[in-house]
Formats: sequence, structure tokens, C-alpha cells
Amino acid sequence: MIGSSRTDLPVPARYELPLIDSRRESPTAMTFRFSTEGTGFRYLSQQFVRLNLPKVEDPWGPARSFSLSSSPSEPNHLAVTCRISETPFKQALSVMKPGDTAVVYGPLGSFLFDRTRPAVFLAGGIGITPLRGMIRFAHDTSFPNPMVLLYSARTPEELVFRAELDSLAGSGGRLNVQYSVSRPRASNGTWDGRIGRIDGGWVHEAARGLHQPKYYVCGLPEMVRQLVETLLGPLGVREDDVDYEVFRGF
Repeated sequence: MIGSSRTDLPVPARYELPLIDSRRESPTAMTFRFSTEGTGFRYLSQQFVRLNLPKVEDPWGPARSFSLSSSPSEPNHLAVTCRISETPFKQALSVMKPGDTAVVYGPLGSFLFDRTRPAVFLAGGIGITPLRGMIRFAHDTSFPNPMVLLYSARTPEELVFRAELDSLAGSGGRLNVQYSVSRPRASNGTWDGRIGRIDGGWVHEAARGLHQPKYYVCGLPEMVRQLVETLLGPLGVREDDVDYEVFRGF
């Protein structure tokens, strides 16, 4: 991770948190909300946690790291959003019931939202997770600078949080949301929007007119690598103006 460096991060600790509820966000993704009421849990936008299901036997172990999809401005809970794969951990997570507990360690990380300047968010697939938290935080705290989100997924159905993002973009704030899909023929419906992954030309066009924006890149490793190289290379963005988070999906 490059960019953020903070010395005032909340001190991570271990918490046993009950599930409030879960919901389906797309054909392959779900959000899980855990109660933090009375625990003193505090995090910055947009840190992550280590979530442990101690009774799960999984080749990758009983814990996973998750970026928080909730915002610090949303009280008394934290939320994680992830793809539900066939691994024992993800299957166990997907069938948790309200009141079931998970062991959460955190908050962790320094992938942090910069309130002092415009933002360009670049999300691939489930990489939208922490960016949703940042965008919600910006909205709830009356962030004064413009924001652009470029969000690419395989099909329109996999554009997680699309209805909420459209609502935030249309609520009089300063958010501009643009979508693209890479496999429109795999959709059950029609798609008349942009086709393809995020590339340098699209980023250059979307960021035109923004004064020294901060770039936030989230997605699978190859997508993040390519976009960071494009930003630092052909687009000439300074290293201090780029931050990223990688999603591995297991």
C-alpha cells in the first residue's frame, strides 16, 4: 500500500460481535452487519478488520481480512461485503443467523480517505467495498470537494451498491458515478452503457478539471497493478496521490 501514513490510528483490539442481519447485494455478493453497540469500537474511513469464525475448518484457516463497507458515520455497527465463494469459511459466513457471533480484530490498515481534496475512485468488481464506505462517509459529513467513481464489473447485475450509488449521485452532492461492464452478453438483461475495463483514457477523461485529486484503486491484484502502473506512468500521477487496496477473493 502506498500513500497514507498515520500515527493517530485507532488501537486494534479483539471483539466478539453479534450479527444484526445479512442481505444479498448481487448474485454472488452479500453484506453482513455486526453490532458494535457498547463495545467502543471505532474506525476511520476506510479501515479493515480480521473476521474469525473459530469453528470453521477451512484450508485457508478460520479467518479472513475484510475491508469495511460501512462508514464511521453509520452508528452502532460495522459491515463487510464479500463474494460468496465455495470455501468453507464463506459458506459458513453466508448462513450465519442474527445473533450468531464472530470474533473481530481491528480496526486495521491505513487506506484512508483524504478530506482535503477531490477524489477519484477506481473500483473493479467487489473492490467497491471500501469505496462505498468512503463515499457514504463523504456524503454524511458534507464533503465539500468533487468525487468521481469509475466502477467496472463483469455484468450489470454484479454492480454492487448500484442503486445506493445512483441515489447518492442524484442527491445534490458532488458525486459523479460512471459504470462499465466487461461481459454484457453474460447478463440476463440488456446493457447500453460503456463496455470494458477501466483504462487510462477513461481515467484521464473522468479526472479532467479536478485539482490535485487523490486516486483510490480497489480490485483484484492484476487490475490494481495495471491501474497503478498507468496512473504513475502514462498519466503522470504522483506516487503520493495514489492509494490502493487489493482483493484476493478466497
